[in-house]
Amino acid sequence: MWAVQQLITAHPQLIPVHLPLISALYGSLASRTPLPTGGLHSPATATSVRGRGMTAEGAGVTSGGRRVAVTTQYSCKLSYMAKKTRTLENLLNGELARLLSSFDVPAEPEFSESGKRMDVVADVEGLRVVLEAETGFHRKLQAIRDADARLKQGLTIVVFAVCYPEGASVESLRDANLTWTVRTRADAPADNWAEGSVGQLVQAVRQTPASLSGADKAAQILSDGLDAAVQRLSTPMRRALARAIDLPPTKKPTGPSDDRYFTAAKRGMLVVATAMLFHHRVEQHLPTMYPAGFDGEWPPANAAACMDSDAPLHAYREAWRGILAVDYRPVFETGRVALNALPSNPEVTGIVRSLAGVVAQVTELVAGLRHDLLGRIFHRVLDTARYDGSYYTSTAAAVLLATLALRQDDLDWSDPNAIGRLRICDPACGTGTLLMAAAERIRDLRHAAGPISDDDEEALALLFVEDVLYGYDCNITATHMAASTLGMLSPKTQFHRMNVYRTRLGVYGGVPYLGSLEFLEGQARLEAWPTTAQQVDDEEQRVESNPPPPMDLVIMNPPFTRDSLRHDQFSAADEQAIKNREKKMMAGQPYRAAARLHSSGGAFTVLGDKLVKQKGGVLALVLPTVVPTAPGNLGVRSYLASRFHVETIICSHDPERIFFSENTTIGETLIICRRWDSAEPKPPTRVVNLTRNPATPLEALDTAALIKQSTESDFSRTDAPFTVQQIPSKRIEGGEWFAVNFLSPYLVEAYRTLANTSRRLSDLADVGPAGQRIRDSYKRFTLPTQSGRRALWQHDTDMTQSMRAETDAFIEPIASKRRLADKYWKQRSRMLLPAHMRLNTSRVAAVILPGPAVGSLWVPCRPQNPAIAEALCLYLNSSVGLLALLGGRGNRIPSYPTFSIKAQRATPVPDFGALNASTVASMAATFAELKQETLQPFPSMNDDPVRKRIDDVVVEALGIDAEWVANIRRALSEEPSITNRRHGT
Repeated sequence: MWAVQQLITAHPQLIPVHLPLISALYGSLASRTPLPTGGLHSPATATSVRGRGMTAEGAGVTSGGRRVAVTTQYSCKLSYMAKKTRTLENLLNGELARLLSSFDVPAEPEFSESGKRMDVVADVEGLRVVLEAETGFHRKLQAIRDADARLKQGLTIVVFAVCYPEGASVESLRDANLTWTVRTRADAPADNWAEGSVGQLVQAVRQTPASLSGADKAAQILSDGLDAAVQRLSTPMRRALARAIDLPPTKKPTGPSDDRYFTAAKRGMLVVATAMLFHHRVEQHLPTMYPAGFDGEWPPANAAACMDSDAPLHAYREAWRGILAVDYRPVFETGRVALNALPSNPEVTGIVRSLAGVVAQVTELVAGLRHDLLGRIFHRVLDTARYDGSYYTSTAAAVLLATLALRQDDLDWSDPNAIGRLRICDPACGTGTLLMAAAERIRDLRHAAGPISDDDEEALALLFVEDVLYGYDCNITATHMAASTLGMLSPKTQFHRMNVYRTRLGVYGGVPYLGSLEFLEGQARLEAWPTTAQQVDDEEQRVESNPPPPMDLVIMNPPFTRDSLRHDQFSAADEQAIKNREKKMMAGQPYRAAARLHSSGGAFTVLGDKLVKQKGGVLALVLPTVVPTAPGNLGVRSYLASRFHVETIICSHDPERIFFSENTTIGETLIICRRWDSAEPKPPTRVVNLTRNPATPLEALDTAALIKQSTESDFSRTDAPFTVQQIPSKRIEGGEWFAVNFLSPYLVEAYRTLANTSRRLSDLADVGPAGQRIRDSYKRFTLPTQSGRRALWQHDTDMTQSMRAETDAFIEPIASKRRLADKYWKQRSRMLLPAHMRLNTSRVAAVILPGPAVGSLWVPCRPQNPAIAEALCLYLNSSVGLLALLGGRGNRIPSYPTFSIKAQRATPVPDFGALNASTVASMAATFAELKQETLQPFPSMNDDPVRKRIDDVVVEALGIDAEWVANIRRALSEEPSITNRRHGT
């Protein structure tokens, strides 16, 4: 194999000529089968296929500094074949791409974007379809994992997970029998695998657009069109476009085509595309009368005429100038600024015309410019979420939250004056999805209150835009799209003002600004929309306005990211200046425990409280599920419960959609809080745990209706997609929000019983250091080291299957961290607890080692009385012990929870000190008997004889009810976070 790889590396010019033989060589060496007869000079036929990489016969690759002419079989770059790490699978991917192209489905293999590689990328009616392939039908699970990773990375909206048959070769692939399944973010875990030839796979790929929603297809097509446009812009053009609308470059290039201005330029072109979309929608609603003071052509040229013009840049600028004479300044003035940054040369003319064609295609796919389209487009373009915490709410979640936040009995919805007095704000509005959902909820309530004429409809839209809705965000592209979205509430409505503003975040003139958080001290710095007359950072363009009025509803998805990443889009000096400003601001806040500085979410929660009316105000939030679960977020929970009645908490236990935002994969929760000014006790909090997270607005409306009914005494729907619990307000005020941790109400109450009748682990044992401390101070080795120190580094469920475990790494202190390393080594122990667990594959919740050690994904636990170690380990591996551990988990990802040191120390455990010595000895003896026995993964615990034996001993030793423990064992085995499957599947 090494010889073949060296041959390829040294002589890449041989690749296209001898591709079949190279394929056979790889296959033969990998499987140890004899080579076919023939030699290196076997004939080969080359075929050219359209693509982005090498587009014509005679293109070349570089070898040893010289240009080598080749005739290629593929349309993509050939350099991947010359790398010694590639295998037959890469060649099969190339052949699959060639076969797809031969069936008139243009495709490329080994395509990379933003540093992420896709096996095959096909173009189906302008829609990107990705195929992720593995060799061997037994590799289905890996193919699905790769496919789902591409979805989570935002590279596409649909992926085919494909498996080639064992023994497939480049020559046999056309006639081979493949298997495949289609993956989207809304897929259920039960996979429907099809089998057939490449031709049948092509038919399935061609049918993809028909199975997707118009908004999904439109978003992907427009995102790809923006990529193509920016690829053709030179670096000076990208830089000019980014600077024109105040978009910073990225810190590091994300790929070979990125000059640090790629993403900024793509967002700039998105501004242009959004204005084009709006142009298509608004052109039919312009007045027939010539606007006063306007000196251009009237009516303005329509979008199609601008696209077909010999000078489309000039045509669009002039048409948008005419539309601006009527209104829509936030949309078209910013679009004109972006266009003005581009030179009027033939290359740019072609780029703008091509983008206009994509926009025209998009307008045919969707009925109107809606927030679900704009949001999905923006989510695919945005790449800064991990730094600024901008996770944008899905349309379905926005509808669910707004529907529950705005109630039918809140107002006389037939009275337009009452509606006009409402004030609704999103201080982190993004693309306006939550504001639009609130507007549509009010519109639905108004229609339900009585007939409404067209004139009333237009008046209602004008009230929304000019009086009711307020949006703030630091991102100019997002606020531009929010303005576009709200403007489309009624395209024919001419509004004179819009309360959507860009807040200043960053360091300007040496002064740090915190965006919307500046409202905590009075007034945020607001920026005007860019104009063609002045630069965006011109001091005269500053917007003077008063702070927002008291709000009836603050509805938001606050920025939320960990402190180590927060503000990483800025230079180190600016980042430090911003964080220093935060500390100074928060030092003066009375609720510092809630306004935590390690992330922005808590601070925005305090801001929401400040903005909401003191009487009758509502705060509706999308927050990570770590807020109601993690011990470190107790301050946020207590703050909300003290300032409001926490009316409803909604958590998703749908493994396919644990989130409520478009561009995240972490668990999220919806929380609705209302001011409580009554002398009466607060009602219970309704905790709703979803079995299926609504994927569409229609599903969200149905779910919201059922949730509203669920508090009624006669609610008896057995088909509701959720469980519901009523948690007393005193418990909520005390920070007990762990009802979101389990779908089963039985498990919630069982955990509460344990928490109220047990000791905390920290009362009996010392826990720590955390795995991160070990990773920071030690290097890991596979061979013995000088110090002789060992660690249990991984949580490998193929290796750690019993309560007795072995270390898997040798470790040595990092020279500069030796003092810390020695300190942590003194805290080693034979007993270790998991810091992370993948619940659907893990088998043990605590282990005992032959000798004391530390861990990376494991944490030492040192019982103050060493005699109880084996009994404690046995207990933690019982069903009750697992419940005790999971009840306090931090649910960032429910099926892969993190256990902080604080959560581990709070784990409910029996008071072993109060047990007689014989009981502890009996438990230790059972541990000795079972310590080498293989435990089944947690989803199979109800049928695991070893787990049942452990449970029997714990029941007898602690004197607890056997049926209660059996019910816990069965309920745990059915929990979606443990099975990683939707409930009942």
